Amino acid sequence: MSLSDNLQNLRKIKNMSQEELAEKLNVSRQAVSKWESGNGYPETEKIISICEIFDCSMDELVKGKITADIKSEKNEYAEVMDKEAKYTSIGIFAILLGVSFMLTLLGLAPNEQAEDKFALIGVVLILIGVVFAVPLFIISGQKLENFKNKNQKIANIYSEEETEKQKEKYTKFVAGGVGIVLLGVTIMMLLIGLNVFGDSVLPVAILMYFVTIGVSILVYADKKKAKYDIERYNKENSEEYKKTNDLVGKICGVIMLVATIVFLIWGFAFNSWNINWIVFPIGGMLCGITGVILQKEPKR
Repeated sequence: MSLSDNLQNLRKIKNMSQEELAEKLNVSRQAVSKWESGNGYPETEKIISICEIFDCSMDELVKGKITADIKSEKNEYAEVMDKEAKYTSIGIFAILLGVSFMLTLLGLAPNEQAEDKFALIGVVLILIGVVFAVPLFIISGQKLENFKNKNQKIANIYSEEETEKQKEKYTKFVAGGVGIVLLGVTIMMLLIGLNVFGDSVLPVAILMYFVTIGVSILVYADKKKAKYDIERYNKENSEEYKKTNDLVGKICGVIMLVATIVFLIWGFAFNSWNINWIVFPIGGMLCGITGVILQKEPKR
């Protein structure tokens, strides 16, 4: 496929007119028209500028094959990314909700004997949340992996206007998610300060409901943001990044497995259900640290 065809297709992908491209390149519309009709050829400087505008390499522009079937590709990509955002956030919500239910049951236990029974029921609720969440993670993850295998690199299919609108939505989602968590912290501190529930774990349980909603919103917002970050998609689909990401995933799996074992042993052996839940956020932080240490910025 020639540069002329690729240039036309790139414009369609970005929903950009010849006039708009000419303005960005500081040339006339007629010049762009000649390039696309094959009656002219841009200077090297202009080719470099075109690559920057459309986020593609010179080889892709001059020698590659950039498809114009953007509507189909865009719809498939959007469907996969939207499902991953929805399924992942719902899965996180289900797991955290199970933790919230368990803490609520512990707070409502009338005595120590009942507390043990309620703790067992709480663990079952957490496991139910996990059982519900894991298939969602697998389904969405496999669909995304299949799409990545078929489309190792894609052109920037979103216009600047679409990207800017998503940035505005992301800011609102993050503000809402963080606000909900902070509201939960405020209510918990108020309940503890007024000693409304005495030594009960109910204030923490109430906080966890807010955390469940807030964190789910934040996860959803991050996934939706990633959908519009095509450069990030292309980088994360590189072989170097995949190998590192697989290692991080295995390490995090071990960390969270250990956290679960510690949670159960600590709870049943020492009857410390009101505090042992802290192993999960600690495990999450260790996973985050692992990712920061091991994941390097992939080369372009």
